[in-house]
Amino acid sequence: MARPERHRNTPTMGVRGWLLLLALVASLPTSVFSVFAMVGHMRAQQEKTDTELRRQVLAVAQAVDAELSAKTAMLHALAASHDTEIVDVGQLYRQAKGVGSAHREVQSLALVDRDGSQVFSTWESLGTVLPPTGDLASVRRALDEDRPRVSDLFRGSISHQPVTALGAPMQVGRGRWYVLRMYIGVGAYARLLEGERLPEGWAATLVDGQGTILARTLLPESTVGKSVSSRLRDVFHSSEVMEAENREGVPVRFAVAPVGTWGWHAVVQVPVATLQAAMRGYLLRLAGIGGACIVMGFAGAWLLSRRFVAEVELAARSCLLPEADDEPTRPTMVRELRQVGDELAAAREREEMAMRDSLTGLEGRALFLRHARRLLETSRHDPSLRLAVMFIDLDGFKQVNDNYGHAEGDAVLRRTARVLEGAVRSSDVVGRLGGDEFVLCLALQADTACEVARSVAARVVSGVAQIGFGVGCSVGIALGKAGGYPELPEEDAPADVPDDGMDAGQVAVRPEDAGDGTGAGSDGSADHAGDRGRTAGSALPGAPAPLRDLLEEADKAMYVAKQAGKNSYHLLDMSTCE
Repeated sequence: MARPERHRNTPTMGVRGWLLLLALVASLPTSVFSVFAMVGHMRAQQEKTDTELRRQVLAVAQAVDAELSAKTAMLHALAASHDTEIVDVGQLYRQAKGVGSAHREVQSLALVDRDGSQVFSTWESLGTVLPPTGDLASVRRALDEDRPRVSDLFRGSISHQPVTALGAPMQVGRGRWYVLRMYIGVGAYARLLEGERLPEGWAATLVDGQGTILARTLLPESTVGKSVSSRLRDVFHSSEVMEAENREGVPVRFAVAPVGTWGWHAVVQVPVATLQAAMRGYLLRLAGIGGACIVMGFAGAWLLSRRFVAEVELAARSCLLPEADDEPTRPTMVRELRQVGDELAAAREREEMAMRDSLTGLEGRALFLRHARRLLETSRHDPSLRLAVMFIDLDGFKQVNDNYGHAEGDAVLRRTARVLEGAVRSSDVVGRLGGDEFVLCLALQADTACEVARSVAARVVSGVAQIGFGVGCSVGIALGKAGGYPELPEEDAPADVPDDGMDAGQVAVRPEDAGDGTGAGSDGSADHAGDRGRTAGSALPGAPAPLRDLLEEADKAMYVAKQAGKNSYHLLDMSTCE
């Protein structure tokens, strides 16, 4: 026997009817409702502010920790570049001076022993008699703990300016320990805090292990170098959001977070008056809305109910998934979602900048492969296009380094990069594989691909020859098939290409360019001589097979051009032009 449908005759009421009923019920206890709404909003707003304070202070602490960790990695790399048995102080001094000149926030680098004696400081010339370091405690702490340490704020014994020192232990021989120190001025931390872009009216403070203010976005000129209050020092290890008066006597809400394991702390504060101003505006709006609701009564409720029903229907339609043939939607009006999109675009831009060769500004191996793969996909889907790859190797570059020095070698590499960029279109791909080796990838019209490729190669040869210093180049050309590439397998499409532990200036080079081991990449990195049989395809691990084949063919063609007298170009397979 079927069970009776008990709810068949139950009366129902639409959204409009329920809204009218709500207006009737809410018209009497409006004042009580307003009070509860006000209290609830105040609590929610305070919780939201506290959450944002925690997030902001963690962001500031993480930014400072990341900066100190990056500087520590520089010190480790500088120390690791030397033999642990015998250290060439002159070479270490020159390398340290190069690191200091490349980073404006670094005042100087110094090598200090356990007693605080400074072996050298890039602030002074090598061999100058230097006073002891102004902060012996952090030197011994780094040696005793055998790990990098950062000092508290002190006045440098050479610069006589307020600085901090980041030191990493460095062993020389058995039992001989030094600390390689990087001196960083307080201005660097001020710029770091300003870069966090806190909300208007908010302020950030960076405090060292002794409670001394290193940097502050609010009135830094009168607070840097001063000690924080005992109240703030007592809550350094608390994760709660608290309220107190700041140095200027202004009531603030603040949060504290440790900066990694360095012993420093970050503080972010917001004036209570700023929060109260926002709350005051809300309360005024709430009172106005409440009064209007009482006056308008059911008439207003009727009109609003009609509009609300329309908005509900619109919201319901907007929740449906769009069809495949729907037109693109307009940019989102939700501020947070738009900000996320902008941040993702900015992150991609930063990623591509990091993958560029630091000396020439050209694309490194990973970025070159990513963009060359796009051209490969384009030519695969368009039968009227052919992919052209050119491998360029400089002739006589080693003599520039030997005769004129690496500074001129760097200038030659940069001018070569400009010649290559001027010889191709903006849609083509120009990369530096390392040393004096460059590569081009072009998508050309199939019927004129040979003529255009030769014309580009001729412009490259002519442009490089005009650089001077007796430098020329040999260019190898490889042409792919017109739309003849198969579907690229997934394993041939890595998102990012590993760099094999080398930067763009450390790719293996041929023996005739390796010389005494100083390398063809004159940016100061040591290139290692490669095997004579190395091909360009092997310099790009993970490259799709069609692109890898073209690179290897272009490399072989370059060798033919070099053996034919150099300063020329060569197309290895002439049948591709038939």
